[in-house]
Amino acid sequence: MNKDTLLEDRVHGDPMFAFHIYMVDYLDGDVIFQWHWHHEMEFLVMEHGQALIRVGASEVTLQEGEALFIPSGQLHAAYPVGNEPFRLQAIVFHSQLINSATYDTIQSHFIDRLLEWDDDEPILIKEASAFRHIEAILSHYDEKNSTYPLLIKGELFLLFAYLMDEYEVKRKSPARTEKSENITRLKQVLTYMDKNLQERLTVNDLASHIQMSDGHFSRFFKSYIKMTPIDYMNHVRINKAAKLLKETDRSVLDISLEVGFENTSYFIRIFKRKKSCTPSEFRKGRG
Repeated sequence: MNKDTLLEDRVHGDPMFAFHIYMVDYLDGDVIFQWHWHHEMEFLVMEHGQALIRVGASEVTLQEGEALFIPSGQLHAAYPVGNEPFRLQAIVFHSQLINSATYDTIQSHFIDRLLEWDDDEPILIKEASAFRHIEAILSHYDEKNSTYPLLIKGELFLLFAYLMDEYEVKRKSPARTEKSENITRLKQVLTYMDKNLQERLTVNDLASHIQMSDGHFSRFFKSYIKMTPIDYMNHVRINKAAKLLKETDRSVLDISLEVGFENTSYFIRIFKRKKSCTPSEFRKGRG
């Protein structure tokens, strides 16, 4: 993850075939994955269990046998539902994989529309006629026979043909610039928080960073993230602390300062509230 922008900067696949599938069945702290965005398009496919997926201001509970399309550039995060085990596949690919070599009808009428997809709601896929293309993509990727890139590319075109038939693709327009500006502001403030976790950040600091009043900013932030700014900051800090407790032998005091808690007693209290155990108990595996 690029700490300057919350832009995920890993290479998905390789330049000759910008496509990769990730299997996720574990938590990163108490989330599946934190808020981030990338230039690639993505399909999240739930193979077992369920998860709460947030995309911008929208959220959906993704159930077993369903998939979710996340357009390029969208902020998104995933959270577990209760203590239920889960397993999901993330199909991630760059638009260059489906771009036309020349500016033809396919590019102008379809691919460009996909790149400018600006829907308010995540696209949930559960119809068998669409899901069979996703299952075929997963199967071809798993088997990796000599023609698997061609087969995957063909299934992607068939899948997008289905989606563009079934859903109205709302392209970016001047009437929708407010939403785009809000997402840009949200990316800016999340990046600022991420870069300055060690600092004593206040709501006023965060609001000032994107030129909002404290009250307006708090409402704006909660409408997207579903937490107050301070709750979210503590959430990220505690997850970072949990990782340090498991992967290093640094003291609890050291770690509390590293993640931005000036008062160790307060850190322990917040940690216990979030993890149902103290930092020391968590390190010993009792959490």
